[in-house]
Amino acid sequence: MTIWGTGEKVKHYFADELVKEVEITGAQFLVKFLEHKGVAQVYGLPGATNLPLYEAVLEGEYMRIINVRNEQTAIFMADGYARSTEKIGICTIASGSGATNLLTGFYSANEDSVPLIAFIDLQEVQDGGIVERAQSVTKAAYLVTKASDLPKVMSEAWTAANQGRKGPVLVNLPLKVQKEFLKINLENYLMKENAEPVRAMQVTDSQLEQVYTLIEEAQNPVLMVGGGVALGSSGEDLIDLAQLLQIPVVSSLMGKDCFPNYHPLYAGMAGTMCQTPLGEKTLLGADLVLNLDGGINSWSAEKINSLKEGCKIIHIRADQKEVTDQNSTELIITSDIKNFLRKLSRFIRDRQYEPSREALERIELLQIERTRIDRLRDLGCGPLKPEQAIVEVRKGLRPDAIVTLDHGLSQIWANQLHEAYEPRTFLITDRAAAPGWGLGAAMGAQLAYPERQVVNVVGDASLSVCLQELATAAKHNIPVVVVVFQRGLGLAAVAKGMGVEAELVEKPKQITDALARAFSAYRPYLIEILVDPGAQSSAGFPGTMNSVREVS
Repeated sequence: MTIWGTGEKVKHYFADELVKEVEITGAQFLVKFLEHKGVAQVYGLPGATNLPLYEAVLEGEYMRIINVRNEQTAIFMADGYARSTEKIGICTIASGSGATNLLTGFYSANEDSVPLIAFIDLQEVQDGGIVERAQSVTKAAYLVTKASDLPKVMSEAWTAANQGRKGPVLVNLPLKVQKEFLKINLENYLMKENAEPVRAMQVTDSQLEQVYTLIEEAQNPVLMVGGGVALGSSGEDLIDLAQLLQIPVVSSLMGKDCFPNYHPLYAGMAGTMCQTPLGEKTLLGADLVLNLDGGINSWSAEKINSLKEGCKIIHIRADQKEVTDQNSTELIITSDIKNFLRKLSRFIRDRQYEPSREALERIELLQIERTRIDRLRDLGCGPLKPEQAIVEVRKGLRPDAIVTLDHGLSQIWANQLHEAYEPRTFLITDRAAAPGWGLGAAMGAQLAYPERQVVNVVGDASLSVCLQELATAAKHNIPVVVVVFQRGLGLAAVAKGMGVEAELVEKPKQITDALARAFSAYRPYLIEILVDPGAQSSAGFPGTMNSVREVS
């Protein structure tokens, strides 16, 4: 055996497979393609129709398959892996109804721009038009009819998942294609794959000039941050620009971890049902919004009309999707977010920009207001409130700990009170709001970063949707910590029955000690926190967006 690789990729291949044309099965080709791309893990559920793929993985030395109990969890794990690493997540499931179980995962990944590829193996008798059905919730969907088409399909699928606004891809790989042989020169093919980098669109000099002019003219500019900043690994560039301009930063749900929540320029969340009072007030007072994939694109007309009269919006996006509101839009820039941030910072420095005294005073007032609001937060006495639990959980985590959230009130409480310090450490399913997503995503993130703390914060109802996957964590010894808010369903005993250590917590001060025990166990662990069953969320801040202005 010989070692062959380019750049940072080092993969194992038999020497004769690289120097001449070889005959291999479709499944074997797929495994070699994925190995070359750096894929080390595949999440899946085995069946008679994807066994050739399983066998091809076992023949290799680099990849392994993590088996789950439900198909949704396989795609949720691929999703969590992708969100936490910025790499493409991979999953595979067997034929039949398993394919339809992936549709929720596709929808979630597509709405949140998460790159993943799912392989199914439906025969014609079972297909049911699944490829056509999936097209509305994926970036691309393929049906492979012969093995010789696989090299082309996989090149296209990988590019589609990873280029522009990222997203999920479906590849239907029937059993006969997995077993069928194709002839290919792997060296030539893989070298061509290396030679075709993903090309991102870039901002122009004239657009930078327009942006700079609008910033200079604005009295209250605001940076609105969305998930596209994290998808482009642009966190440090965002901090640099915000500090250079000395303007407030607000975030959408997906952008919460793109900017350090402790930073003096961070005002909070805005434009979402989980908005914070200061974040919403800051956005509503802006006369210029630099929308870095911040979700304004999908706002309703009512929300956009709630912005300050005359407010101008600059949309910066990685793709060319249509902007919902054209009246407030001053400029639309299609560019890689990282490229835009770096070029704009350089452009501003070249003009020796200095923030005005008024800008610095606004930041001081922002800090005063932030401190005032924090002091008003009174969680009171009585039963343990979920808000208290969220604050205590944060105290027990390292700065780089990864937190995944599920659907429901637990997500709302955590969005408003949990502080995210680093990019890709606060993972949520946004528009899909899929119950059961958080545990699968947490396991995927934990497998990507075995040395990191990974916590799934979840309500007992949502956990019950995917409770069987605790057995998956136990079987593969995935040391994820599940923090579940108990409001009627006692799940600690069930977790123990599945091989997961568990304990019940009833007081706030017990939470950090419980987390310390969980992380020192180095195995899956469940902490059941008994919270006030009558606790309500403050989703969206009391009243409508207009009422926020009235009480400010």
